[in-house]
Amino acid sequence: MAKSHGSLTGIEAKIEYHPAFEELGALYESWKRSAVNWMQTEKLSESELEKRLMKQFNIQWAWADSIATEARTCLNQLKTAKKNHYSKLELQIQAKTTAAKKLIIKLEKTLKLATKKGFPHTQARNKFFHQLLGLKSKIQKIANLKRKLKKLKNTERLHICFGSQKLFNAQHNLAENGYKTRSRWSIDWSKKRSGRFFCIGKSQPGGGTMIKVFSLQEDGLYQLQVQLPRPLQDKYGQKIQLEFSVSDRNGRSRATDLDYAINSLKPITISIFRREHKQDNWYVHLSTYVQEIPVVHTRKNGCIGIDFNAELISVTYVKWDGNIEYLEELPRKWKNQTTGQRQATMRNIVATIVKLADFFECAIAIESLDFTKKKAKMSEESKIYNAMLSNLSTGMFREALESCCRRFGVELIKVNPAFTSVIGMVNYMAKYGLNSGTAAALVVGRRALKLSEKIPQCLLRPEDVNKHDWSHWRRVASFIKLHRIRRTQLFQWRKALEGILTHSLWAEHQLSQQVHIETGEPRNHLHSPMANV
Repeated sequence: MAKSHGSLTGIEAKIEYHPAFEELGALYESWKRSAVNWMQTEKLSESELEKRLMKQFNIQWAWADSIATEARTCLNQLKTAKKNHYSKLELQIQAKTTAAKKLIIKLEKTLKLATKKGFPHTQARNKFFHQLLGLKSKIQKIANLKRKLKKLKNTERLHICFGSQKLFNAQHNLAENGYKTRSRWSIDWSKKRSGRFFCIGKSQPGGGTMIKVFSLQEDGLYQLQVQLPRPLQDKYGQKIQLEFSVSDRNGRSRATDLDYAINSLKPITISIFRREHKQDNWYVHLSTYVQEIPVVHTRKNGCIGIDFNAELISVTYVKWDGNIEYLEELPRKWKNQTTGQRQATMRNIVATIVKLADFFECAIAIESLDFTKKKAKMSEESKIYNAMLSNLSTGMFREALESCCRRFGVELIKVNPAFTSVIGMVNYMAKYGLNSGTAAALVVGRRALKLSEKIPQCLLRPEDVNKHDWSHWRRVASFIKLHRIRRTQLFQWRKALEGILTHSLWAEHQLSQQVHIETGEPRNHLHSPMANV
C-alpha cells in the first residue's frame, strides 16, 4: 500500500538561465525517447531499463530512475489513448449506422410515394437525390471507420511524436509553414524536442535526488541544486546551484507550502523546462505534498447546487430543509476564446462559487456528467450543437472545482443528473419564479441533501403508483421532448402538460402525434368527441 504524504500541490517559479540546461534538456529527452522505444520493442521492465540506461549512456541511477518512470508513464498514457480511440471509433460506427438505417427507411417511404404519384415538385426530387448521395457517403464513411478500427486493433506498437505532429508535418511544406530552408526547420525541430528534464522526488533533505531544493535565510529565496549527469560533468562540473523566489498569489500560500515540504522531508518531484512563448525563459515546477485540509463545510448546513450550461453557470444555495435562499448566475464566455482564457475564466468562476460555500459554510453539489459518447457522435448533429458541445468544458470545470474545494475544506458531492432540468421546470420554475438553469441547480442541491422529488398527483396514472419516481419523470421528459414543448411554456405547466399527460394518448403511449399545447388534443382531431376529456 502506497504511503500517504498528504495533498498533492504544484508550485512554479521562474529561474535564471544556465547554459547547461540546453544540453541537459536535449540529452534527457533523447534518453527518454530511447527508453520508450526499448520498453516497447524489447519488453524491458523498469529495473531492466534502468540498468540499460546506466550502461548505455553512463548516467547515475537517479537519472535512470526518473527516465524509466517517465517512459512507463508515457506508455501507460498511450495505452489509455488507444483504448479511448478504439471506443470512439466504435461509437462513431454505431451512430452512423443508426443514422443510415433511419435514412434508408425515410428514402423507402419517399420512393414508394414517388412511384405511385411522382414527386410533387422539382425541389422534392432534388432533395431525394441529395439524401441518396448522403446515404452513399455515410456507407463509405462507415466502411472507412471499420478499416481504421481493424487496423488499430491489429497494431501492437504504440506511436507517439515527440516534438508535436504539426511541426513534424511542416517539413513537407516548408514555404507554407514559414520556413525558407530545411535547416531552419531542423533547428526548430531540435529545439522543440529538448528543453526539459525531470527528477523523481524522494523523502530526504532537499526533496529529490539529482535535483534538490533548499530554503535560504533570505525571505522568499530558495536554492536549486542540480547534480549533472556524468557526460556533462567535465564541461560544467558535478553540480550547479541557482537561486529563485516563490511569490504567493491568488490566495495561495505557495512559499508556505514549499517550506512545509522541505522541513517535513516530503518528496518533491522537480521538472525544469523552457517556455518558448515566454521569450524562452526557464522555469521550475515543484510537485510536492502539503497537509490535507479537513472538510469543514458539509451538507449539514445545506448545499450549493450548480447547473452547468453553455453560456451560464447557475448557482443556488439550498438550506438543510430543502428551501432556496440564494441564487446567482455566472456568465461564461467560450466563443472566440483561447484555451488559456477559458481556463482563467473557469478558475474565476470556481473561486466565486467556493467563496459562497465558505460564506454559507455548506457543501457544493454538481452533476456527474460525461459527454464522451455524445462528443463521439457529433458528426450526426447540427453545427450549432457541435460547437456548443465541444466547448462545454465540464471536465475542466470539475477539476478546478475539486482542487479549490480541497484547499478550502468544502465537501464536493456528485449527483446523478437524471431529469434535473425537467423536475426543476415542473416543480420549481413557476413556484419560485426561476429560469430553467437555476431551477435545475435547485434540484441538484436538493438531490445532494437526499430529498425526494415527487411528481404532481395530476400527472400520475393508477398503474404507476408503486413505481419509482424517476419512471414518472422519464415519461414526462420523453413527452416534452417528442412534442417539442418549449421551456417558457412550462411556467404554466398545468396548462401545458396536465391535459396532455392525462389524455388517452398518454395512456396508450401514442406520443408521436402532434398535440395542441393548450388543450392537449391531437392537432388533426380538435373537434373529435374526445375534446371534452
